[in-house]
Amino acid sequence: MTSSQNPLEEYFHNNRRNIIHKWTHYFDIYHRHFQKFVGTDCAIMEIGVSQGGSLQMWKHYFGDKARIFGIDILPECKQFEEDQIEIFIGSQVDRKFLTEIKAKIPKIDILIDDGGHTMEQQIATFEVLFDHISEHGIYLCEDTHTSYWDEYGGGYQKPGTFIEYTKKLIDQLHAYHQFEAENAATDFTKTAHSIHFYNSIVVIEKAPRKPLVAIKTGQGSNYNKHRVSPIDLEIFNLKLKILGVNIPQGYDPLMFYYDISFLKDLLKEKYDGRNWPDVGETMIGYKRLSNLDFCVRDIIQNNISGDLIETGVWRGGACIFMRALLKMFDVNDKTVWVADSFEGLPPPDTKNYPEDQGINLYQSTKLAISLQEVKGNFARYNVLNEQVKFLKGWFKDTLPSVPIQKLSVLRLDGDLYESTIEALFYLYPKLSPGGYCIVDDWGAVPACKKAVNDYREIFNIDERIQVIDYTGVFWKKEKEISEMKRIEFFEKVREVCNG
Repeated sequence: MTSSQNPLEEYFHNNRRNIIHKWTHYFDIYHRHFQKFVGTDCAIMEIGVSQGGSLQMWKHYFGDKARIFGIDILPECKQFEEDQIEIFIGSQVDRKFLTEIKAKIPKIDILIDDGGHTMEQQIATFEVLFDHISEHGIYLCEDTHTSYWDEYGGGYQKPGTFIEYTKKLIDQLHAYHQFEAENAATDFTKTAHSIHFYNSIVVIEKAPRKPLVAIKTGQGSNYNKHRVSPIDLEIFNLKLKILGVNIPQGYDPLMFYYDISFLKDLLKEKYDGRNWPDVGETMIGYKRLSNLDFCVRDIIQNNISGDLIETGVWRGGACIFMRALLKMFDVNDKTVWVADSFEGLPPPDTKNYPEDQGINLYQSTKLAISLQEVKGNFARYNVLNEQVKFLKGWFKDTLPSVPIQKLSVLRLDGDLYESTIEALFYLYPKLSPGGYCIVDDWGAVPACKKAVNDYREIFNIDERIQVIDYTGVFWKKEKEISEMKRIEFFEKVREVCNG
């Protein structure tokens, strides 16, 4: 880029005011990223005042509306203040000082780190001030070649250098794609738009995240298939409603439908059901609701015979969701069974099921949701009719005689070893091949996991267990299991429990 095309380079070469010391290739980078702020009411900060010349250059470049702030450790730099330019004296490695500066100035549109260039200085500046950059702002760190120089604390691929630090930011930028590390997302992930590495400069541009939508165009691409269908959007909105989450006013639901980063920000702990929410009809979270969506749609599409049941329903959200799906797809020959004591969990029967020792969930009043309240929740969603049956009582009393011939979806959410093993014993033989067994507490309650493993081992069930989230799992039943008398089964269960 020639000087006639770049006003910063032109100013630099024609400068007759205070001294400016810059690498000449920097001006191209400056102008490329900064020009959108020219003539606007912007706030610019440069760390490293030196002779004051670059602050004058920024004032000339950005115009009369700009506010220019400088930071330097040398008190004599205060003399370079003038109209539009304010200078603070302090060390950029002093995090308390930088924090105090944030309270004195507006959000920064552009931050230029041309300070001491040591690793500690550059990292401290970034960690304290990056969140004070405006949502469309720019962070620029100069002279990053010092990450390779010993006298600045650098070295090739040396841990703790600023270059190695910023390499890790690349992973943070892509955190929402790291499905094996779902908690990797940081504030940087949510606010950073791009990272640019130049010779001796790192530039980070911020911007509100936009939904990531991959589509095809061109001959034979069938563009419309990449658009969400009305029923898919209706089901998506139903999940959010059951979770007790509202899309903020003025936002397009498709932003959250298409981009997992927006969705995770919206749902927070409700994304994978890590809390007992005050609002909403379920605590299983979005991921387990989506798994239930998949399973129910699959048994409908493949004509798998049998009803649907959840054992342990809390406020009824998962069952409401199953019944609503049947209604949306005009399925009239399946019943949703809602099995719960509606009085909370039973005290552990540690004599027969020692694995439940120490599990005191029966003491939680939050888990004791009345039958009347659950029915009221079904009614609010307009799905309370003859295709919903309620089984009130302990599983050991209700499940042996439940009039279910076949099941296509068996969802277990009883927490305890006893509740899980009884539901499996009485109901799993009724699950049709091609149907799904879903276990809610596999990862969160060791006793539940052991019950599932014991049952599978006793009946030689070897279908692959698939992980839903941190606690939920499921598998598709492929074959029938061998019959076994009830007393023989429980004798073997107790033998396993007692080691």
